[in-house]
Amino acid sequence: MAIEKTLTSVGNSKALIIPSDLIKKYGLESVIIEETAEGLLIRSASKESDFQKKLEQLKKYKNEVYSQIELEVNDPEVKEYYSNPQNNFSEADPDVK
Repeated sequence: MAIEKTLTSVGNSKALIIPSDLIKKYGLESVIIEETAEGLLIRSASKESDFQKKLEQLKKYKNEVYSQIELEVNDPEVKEYYSNPQNNFSEADPDVK
């Protein structure tokens, strides 16, 4: 859903009036305004999006995941499997040549 709004002058600044149904829908009390490549992103400061929750979860377990990857990379059986030319992985990803 896209809504076009005109900014309102407030002293030397500009303000954006957010419709009350959107405030209720997203539980807005305070917001975070982020600059992105496509423009500004306005999101709730009090509610984390699913993406933010997953990102925090990844950050939380990052060291554990890296340790597991390191163990697997150094495993002789894994090295042997991936170095075998008969194990062709090009069907798994069409971009792999």
